[in-house]
Amino acid sequence: MSTSRDISRRKFLKQAVGATSAIAGAYSLSGCGIFDKGENPEATDENNVERPITADKKTLYIYGWATYVDNQEVFEGFTKETGIKVAGDSYDSNEVMLAKLEASGGRSGYSIIYPSDYMVTQMRELKLLAPLDKKLLPNLSNIAPNYLDLPHDRGAVFSVPISLGTTGLAYNVKAINSIVGTEPTDWSYLWEHKDKLRITLVNDPREVIGMALHILGNSYNTTETGKIEAAFQKLRELMPAIANFTTDAWRDPLASGDLMMCMTFSGDAISLARQDPNIRYILPNSGTSIWTDTVAIPRGAANIEGAHAWINYVMRPDIAAKISDANSFGTTNKLAKTMIPDDLKAISALEPSENIIAKSGRISKLDPEVLQIYEGYWTRLITGLG
Repeated sequence: MSTSRDISRRKFLKQAVGATSAIAGAYSLSGCGIFDKGENPEATDENNVERPITADKKTLYIYGWATYVDNQEVFEGFTKETGIKVAGDSYDSNEVMLAKLEASGGRSGYSIIYPSDYMVTQMRELKLLAPLDKKLLPNLSNIAPNYLDLPHDRGAVFSVPISLGTTGLAYNVKAINSIVGTEPTDWSYLWEHKDKLRITLVNDPREVIGMALHILGNSYNTTETGKIEAAFQKLRELMPAIANFTTDAWRDPLASGDLMMCMTFSGDAISLARQDPNIRYILPNSGTSIWTDTVAIPRGAANIEGAHAWINYVMRPDIAAKISDANSFGTTNKLAKTMIPDDLKAISALEPSENIIAKSGRISKLDPEVLQIYEGYWTRLITGLG
């Protein structure tokens, strides 16, 4: 099991909403995995840090979620094998990373980044990614084939998916059994027991409205106003049970029993469940949203050769297993699955089954005018407006 790394997964994913308006900026999440700082003295979360833009072949500058840039063991292993020193800086949202790379005009100094799946789509459209040279990535064969043909980057032309995450339900076993008497298996449980539950939903419009769309039989990415409104009305039914919309401030209250159940991201919940056997994380039987973090090379990277060496290194099974242990995410590396710690493997919800995958969806980039519809209903929901 990883050392006490308290994962707060992503204030992450759907800042695609936040990028389009001040309203969403106030309410959406701010990063894909804010993690406590590790022991890596080279890692920093200062957004104004400047990295050299010269082609320094002896140093590799990485810009990523903190869990990927704070892993000193992985950094040191790479340096020992290649002679290339690694320096990592962290960001707390895909949008912070995007803005910095756009502003740099391809001269950020970074040669490795970790965009989430939907952000790869946006960066491809903006021509901010360098194509991968597959000849330099023999370990690409370790990645399960189904992850190499995802819609955001079919054929893994610009990115390699390395971590797998889900959205589900974390709950306090004792509290649920003592007050409700039965444990949850699906999203419908929230509505069936709304008069008894005290819950939180993530502070993320695409996830929350998407969940309601999903249980009503619609896509997470629907563009139809009527369906989005129906999802909003469905969520309004839960308001008496909702203590808060939060992505971070649920773990201690859930552990103490002040909260009974929380909609959350897998890394957060599984990390807590590994520490507290009274906390359980499940994937709803009817399906949920599934997402991936990727590793990529930004356009204008100063150390292309070192970047490819890094990507090939993190696709090695033993290294992929260490990364999975550190962040409590599933891994896309088919050979690493047997190498992750037993306590992590024992959590059945670590990776969705084929049955769950078939019922689930991925949140994708939407046009700004559609996002504004989501934003409007989200604001009404969280402010209690009719």
